[in-house]
Amino acid sequence: MRNRVLTLAAALVFSTVQLACVANGSPIDTSANPTDPSANADNGAPSQNLASANANAPAPAPAAPSAGATTTTPPGSDTEVPYTGNGTSSGGSTSGGSTGGGTVDPTGGAGPKPTATCSITKDASGFFTRTSSQSSYVAYVPSSYDGTKPMRMIVGVHGCGDSASNFAQWGPNPYDTRSTQDWIGISIGGADGRCWNASDDVKVLAAVDDISQCFWVHQKKVVLAGFSSGGELTYRLGLGQASRFAGLLIEDSGLYAANSNPDGLLASAAWKINIAHRAHTSDTVFPLATVQADWAKTTAAGYPLTTSVVAGTHDGTSTDWWSWLIPQSATWTAP
Repeated sequence: MRNRVLTLAAALVFSTVQLACVANGSPIDTSANPTDPSANADNGAPSQNLASANANAPAPAPAAPSAGATTTTPPGSDTEVPYTGNGTSSGGSTSGGSTGGGTVDPTGGAGPKPTATCSITKDASGFFTRTSSQSSYVAYVPSSYDGTKPMRMIVGVHGCGDSASNFAQWGPNPYDTRSTQDWIGISIGGADGRCWNASDDVKVLAAVDDISQCFWVHQKKVVLAGFSSGGELTYRLGLGQASRFAGLLIEDSGLYAANSNPDGLLASAAWKINIAHRAHTSDTVFPLATVQADWAKTTAAGYPLTTSVVAGTHDGTSTDWWSWLIPQSATWTAP
């Protein structure tokens, strides 16, 4: 992952800092000392590298990115935006009234419109943070959402050492396609600066339930998406709770590391859920040969698996998400 941060002088400064999640959950600089893939920071899960930048520095309106660039737009000053269940969007603010009747989409299985009245605080880039019963999460709702129809959603889970806020901006809501985004994108909090473990799975489900109280999320079109340690959680929860999701998006991760019984996960899933997985050729944390063995096993079990192998190391890129991973999920629907 390489993030581009804009300075007040409007110059582009690129900075890549390699981080890894160590056993105590603290990131360390590994730019001169690559991560040892044998180090176990998450109950036996592989450790990870993370290229990161300060996503909290204020900045002016972003310039258009160069082709193929991986960009994170830093949040600006917060703006208070009251939001109610099915409000309409006008200009830069969003407001409206409660839906009342809990109308159900009769054809798509979207589930009822939300009836709760929610208050959110958007930053200058349109992101906001809410807290579910289990953890905080960062969300982005595109301007095309008006509450009159359900919208699909991508639920992002970051890798070791990253944060919900940072991953929200390069994974589930990539800068390059954000202006035309037609999905709600959220990034799960509660593990900032560390890897995920099985006890964190409930945080994902709680966040999905919470935002569905405020926005009309299509319950048959919720996609779980994770990078590295987040990909392990995505495999574990996505297969274990397959009835909750339309599909899984995976970058630089492996089913074999999801839990102690990956074969059991494949065998017990409620349905043959859609999966798209992109791997990098020189990833030493999740070696390609091991990942491809997982792919063969998954396909043999009857899952509709789409795979992609591109050049790179264990370094997540926003380009992977906007140009390949997210488009794979555009038509996914749960049964």
